[in-house]
Amino acid sequence: MIRWIKAWAAGLAASAMLVGCGGGGGEPGACTFSCPGGPGTDVTYEIAVDVQRSGDSVTSIGSTETVQAVAHVVDSNGHAAEGVLVTFTESNATLLKFAPSTGTALTDSDGYASLDVSALTTDSAGATTVSAAASVGDQEYTASKSISVTAGGQVDIAEPSAINFISVVPADQAIVIKGAGGNGRSESASLTFKVVDASNTPIKGVNVSFAVNPSGKVTLNIPNAVSDLNGLVVTTVHSGTEPTSVVVTASALTSDNEVITGQSDTLVVSNGVVIAEGFEIVAEKYNLDGRITGDDTKISAFVRDAFGNPVPDGLAVSFVTDFGSVASSDMGGCLTVNGTCSVDFRVQDPRGEGLATIIATVNVGEDSSLSDAISINMAGAKGTFAAAATPTGPILSRLTMTSCTQTFFLYLLDSASGRSVTAGTTIAVDSTSSNLSASVTGGSPVQDSLSFDPTLFSLNVDATNPKLLPVCNPVGTPKSGGAILMQYQTPGGISYPQFFEVYYPQ
Repeated sequence: MIRWIKAWAAGLAASAMLVGCGGGGGEPGACTFSCPGGPGTDVTYEIAVDVQRSGDSVTSIGSTETVQAVAHVVDSNGHAAEGVLVTFTESNATLLKFAPSTGTALTDSDGYASLDVSALTTDSAGATTVSAAASVGDQEYTASKSISVTAGGQVDIAEPSAINFISVVPADQAIVIKGAGGNGRSESASLTFKVVDASNTPIKGVNVSFAVNPSGKVTLNIPNAVSDLNGLVVTTVHSGTEPTSVVVTASALTSDNEVITGQSDTLVVSNGVVIAEGFEIVAEKYNLDGRITGDDTKISAFVRDAFGNPVPDGLAVSFVTDFGSVASSDMGGCLTVNGTCSVDFRVQDPRGEGLATIIATVNVGEDSSLSDAISINMAGAKGTFAAAATPTGPILSRLTMTSCTQTFFLYLLDSASGRSVTAGTTIAVDSTSSNLSASVTGGSPVQDSLSFDPTLFSLNVDATNPKLLPVCNPVGTPKSGGAILMQYQTPGGISYPQFFEVYYPQ
């Protein structure tokens, strides 16, 4: 549009002169637009009208094309008149139609007002005049431009030289597999191209066709489009049922049937729906201190699709539990980011028998869902204690040595359930209360156990100290004569003592 301003404005052959400020019959001080000399100073205005195709002035249009009627309003000092209502009409009133149909437009900050003009029918032909009228105060001013309408296609249409790729939405150039959805993720993308001539000026009215490569991987929703006033065309694609990467090609023909093309950036289609084999939950720690309300662990869900990709962000994972508490008050679950999300499980009433089951669920489509479950051990939940036992026997109260030094392999467990004690529990000999030399050489601190099995630890007992009475006799008969006090302490500071009477050879 701008290219013709200087020459057109200089001539203003079809312009009308008008008065805008004080004097000359106008109301003194009534300044509709700018008054460089202040109120009471006469300022003249000029209006001009033109018919253009893609910014180029024309005197003839085709009956199947759309062009623009453009009016320009300035004052005698060259200042643009902004916000002026301009009404466009046709003298013949039988050849043309305007869009909008009211035939009105407001001048912009540069003093221009424009609307689309096309033939009334595809068979229209003849000569006519386009007029533009503007009112200032109580006076109306007009200008006109004569054109002819020729039945058929565009007249002197600009020649397309290139199709440039402009943008894609979503901006990250990635959509998800059909049916996958997801928070902030889309199954469709919009791609915009621009048709320009050899001077990089946008061209309106060019027929553009679209194709995807490889074909069949996505659905091309708009196979053809016509460029608008800014030379822009838009197509959309919808994802298929498998991951892939595609490019969209836009093509158009020149008047010599030469094909010009433009290609989009690569569009990635990824992330499908979750599958049963790709959904699991795990705990950061499986053995908690059931005596301490609020002792907690993080529960994480991991979710992938059939292609090994994390599912789209925003997949909702819900959690329930029979004992203790899981998730949060505002959301009984979490939303995935990069295929994972986490909630907290904490110890609290009800505690049951100390074994909580946590079930996580994700929806697959509208009518089905997948779930996974884990258990959390709340050791000591019933007020029970930690104690050592032999691999095959009950909780120990006596150790019988068959030699003066001996290693015992014992199991530390929850006295009521027989399951593991709290992870991190330390095992030690209370040396101040033992009259035998003893030490723990393995199993402390207690490692977390997914199976909840008791913890195997080794206790070395030495009865060779000559101060021990009676003195150990390697060939003697084991008799009572010693004692060991064990201490088991959880990370939360709860301590459990266990006393062993020791029989050694005498």
